[in-house]
Amino acid sequence: MSNRQLEEMQEEQAHRELATELGITYEDLCELEWSTDINESSDGLIYDHVITFSEDSPKDILSKIEGLENGCSIRVPA
Repeated sequence: MSNRQLEEMQEEQAHRELATELGITYEDLCELEWSTDINESSDGLIYDHVITFSEDSPKDILSKIEGLENGCSIRVPA
């Protein structure tokens, strides 16, 4: 297995875990566009990750995610 294949497998696993954390399916997550920011202290302690979904994301999928702030972002524990 190449390094690229391993990275792709790890990324898919991380996305599956994120989908579970958000309460949606992996397939739903694949339909969304998002960016991730890290909320951390000045000494590097990570508090959480802020996931921000694109405004173009399907609203029917976003509506399944409990706790969205401003309809497009959510904080996920580190």
